[in-house]
Amino acid sequence: MPKWFVLVTAIALAAIVACGKTPPPTPDAGAIAPSATAAFVVPTVTWDPKVRDEAIATGKAVLVKNECRRCHDIDDLPAPVRPNYCTSCHEFLNGLKPGEKQYEELKVRYGPDILARYQRNIVHLIKVPNLTNLGRRVRADYIASFLAEPYDQRPTLEESMIRHALTEADIHAVARYFAAVATAPDPYAADYKAPDLGKRPEQMRLDKGKQLFLGKGCPACHTFGNLDTGMPRVALEGARATNSLAPNLRYAKERTRPDVIVAWIKNAPQITPGTLMPPSGLTQDEAELVRDFLFFGAADVHPAPPAYVPTPPKILEREVTWEEAKARTLGKVCVHCHMNDYEKDTGPGNKGGFGYHGNGLAMRTYEALVNGAVGPDGKRFSVLVAHNGESMPPVLVAMLQRRVEEQRDHVVPFEDTERSPYPAYPKAMLGMPMGLPSMTDEELSILATWIAQGCKGPSKVWGKPGVNDGLLVQDGPLKKNQGCEQRGPEHPRPAWAYDQ
Repeated sequence: MPKWFVLVTAIALAAIVACGKTPPPTPDAGAIAPSATAAFVVPTVTWDPKVRDEAIATGKAVLVKNECRRCHDIDDLPAPVRPNYCTSCHEFLNGLKPGEKQYEELKVRYGPDILARYQRNIVHLIKVPNLTNLGRRVRADYIASFLAEPYDQRPTLEESMIRHALTEADIHAVARYFAAVATAPDPYAADYKAPDLGKRPEQMRLDKGKQLFLGKGCPACHTFGNLDTGMPRVALEGARATNSLAPNLRYAKERTRPDVIVAWIKNAPQITPGTLMPPSGLTQDEAELVRDFLFFGAADVHPAPPAYVPTPPKILEREVTWEEAKARTLGKVCVHCHMNDYEKDTGPGNKGGFGYHGNGLAMRTYEALVNGAVGPDGKRFSVLVAHNGESMPPVLVAMLQRRVEEQRDHVVPFEDTERSPYPAYPKAMLGMPMGLPSMTDEELSILATWIAQGCKGPSKVWGKPGVNDGLLVQDGPLKKNQGCEQRGPEHPRPAWAYDQ
């Protein structure tokens, strides 16, 4: 572990622990003395029981259909089993340690190299927002607006909300579900009114709130647009273990209710037990000062950047084998959604999921990849050959489209901008990998070079006989072991094939 990582993590943790220990500014004259012991109860509204039950049932159906539980914990919705439960699977594998029973059993079964490779590559979908009782702390009308056009809320979290297939009716159902579960205001009720945020306070009050925000440890986890908090970007990104779910507080005014955010600032675990946000030690008056600063202070965001223009990857002046292309690109990330037909989880990109019907594209083996995907006409086509006048094959077009999306989906600390236009879906191609960082220039060049060199197949058999899941699914040479055109499964089946 690099020394700088240890240092910045210590700085972040120290700032959190120190929260509430610096002298506060003098409260406004005439302020009401806070109660030190009164517990905050999130205000609720009265729902008609039948309407509430219907809203919860309808929202649940949408959440289940779109497999939101693959990533998020959501109230009492049942969790899927592994490997369909992405975050749980990653947490399990990432948490295995030498000497522990399960680690040693898996090491014997699959080999230490395979286990080490899994753990080395698992850097995402370990921590994601817990959506249980979300409506207690986040406005339901904000949930609807976010789902309509998702954007980056958490600067140090590299993952982002996937491009979902929710209809407008689905979005309404999900927003009403979270409101109904929390008995929060229904954003689609005829008498709904957005919270009154009040008038902009005097600058002196905002300055006091800013002083508290900067001095009470908040910058150890949070950004506020591009405000200089004294915490460098490397420090924030080095402390992801504690701050990856911390939102950019530029959006606090849109996300929260004025009374709830004050209670959250004072004692977040009181509202959501288990949250990493610690009690601040702030008084009621101090918390209100911070809230007013977050609602009305200047976040200093930059203009939206020029739209990213995809350019073809550089072709390398060396040979790239299938084994390298698979290890560095397709087999590293893509197979999570494009698994083979016989695997335990065939993946949303193959048989469907996340609300998508799937396009029949599998990538675990060379044979599955060259079998291609199913187009709108129901016919298979190669994703390795350029189509419809494109200069690049679909697999590269999709990977470069992810870079276009990232201008909105992932905004790093202190490079906050006005939001870029939302991609025109569903007509535009979805960027890949969905919700994850785009492929690097090197990874794109490796795949592009392998394609340019004629899509050569495996040089030997690799995998473990009889295994139908994961990295050990067998892969090997075909009789026609080169060519980027679409071609179906080999018959008779190769001797090494799992389904021979």
